[in-house]
Amino acid sequence: MVFTALWTHGNAVVPESPEQLDQFTRYGFGTQVQTKTGTNHWFHVPMPSPVLTGTYRPKLLRVFILSNSDISSCISKVHIYDGSRLVTERNPLICGNKLTIQNDNAIHFATPPSGPGGIIPAFPGLPIYYGLGITMLIDAGTFPKRFFFAAFGADWE
Repeated sequence: MVFTALWTHGNAVVPESPEQLDQFTRYGFGTQVQTKTGTNHWFHVPMPSPVLTGTYRPKLLRVFILSNSDISSCISKVHIYDGSRLVTERNPLICGNKLTIQNDNAIHFATPPSGPGGIIPAFPGLPIYYGLGITMLIDAGTFPKRFFFAAFGADWE
């Protein structure tokens, strides 16, 4: 069993509608955005994706979103794409200081065996064939939101 971790820097994030942002600034250490009031914003991140490891096609185990925001600025939806195909949707609330890997900024796609002696089979992870894309939604609501993207990670097996 081979594990691989791949990361993308926070300054690789791309806004879907940059004209609806008050700020979109890339720095050497990440990307700072500020939304306009009453708007929704999708952000996209292309991730490096292993195709084959020897003769084995790795499966996606989990992704990480390392970010920082005030407590009212949250990522409320995460879509995972395999090329152009949406493979899963999640509705986490990723808010506040999440510059380290924590349970609430990691999205899992595999579960370990459970039960006595591991007899309940594990979900083996998500196969990705054409390239991993992470898409995130920030809803501005009634106040502008500030959000900082630091890095994005993915664990593969």
